[in-house]
Amino acid sequence: MERYTAYDDFAWLYNREWIAYGERIFPVLKDIAGETLPDRGKILDLCCGTGQLAKVLTEKGYKVTGIDGSANQIKYARKNAPGARFIIADARDFKLPPEYDAVLSTFDSLNHILKPIELRKVFRNVSKCLASGGVFIFDMNTEKTFEKGWKVSKEIKETPEYFFAHYGDYNKESKIAEFHCTIFQPKAKNWKRTDINIQERYYTQTEVIRLLKRAGFTSLKKYAADRERGLHKPNRGSYKIFYYARKP
Repeated sequence: MERYTAYDDFAWLYNREWIAYGERIFPVLKDIAGETLPDRGKILDLCCGTGQLAKVLTEKGYKVTGIDGSANQIKYARKNAPGARFIIADARDFKLPPEYDAVLSTFDSLNHILKPIELRKVFRNVSKCLASGGVFIFDMNTEKTFEKGWKVSKEIKETPEYFFAHYGDYNKESKIAEFHCTIFQPKAKNWKRTDINIQERYYTQTEVIRLLKRAGFTSLKKYAADRERGLHKPNRGSYKIFYYARKP
């Protein structure tokens, strides 16, 4: 898929540098879900990336299907979580039968959906694949993340296998954040350069809740989380919001 070219190019570096989130986030997701996430239930990992969360879920006995639009991300996911089933599909277009106990989407994956009308399509697709009473849990970056994190974020890293540098930016008027990354990999006697630009969009909590309601979800809840306090009510200082929604 042409729209996933940047993610295909980024997949191998993502699989090396950003692999810890799945392990860290599972306890938070389990706390949010509570008893609504049955043991050994069927879970859809939406925008699964290279499969780190899917790996954790399968190891804990869940039956996992992962979806991502990037073929290269899925290639790594199949290696990282061989016990899961993976499908190359766009979150805006996928169709699955209504058999899942939960749909999870983490690591601000849904911020990558840049238009509200398309985010609404995602929510409708999720609703259609959930069994009655199934839950949808996902996280999204707040504007503070983009203003205080992305806009000042810069990193340069050199290893024997590769070199990369990245920085972020945020346009408050358009609500669009950009992640720019340049990667150098050795190739024969030279170095191969790859430039990547990935965008995310900031959605207010009001927007997200409205779109969830329009997709038919109920029992809507919002959380923030940190190591000191665990789950708590979001505030102006929250960098990430976790949403819980249920299919009637």
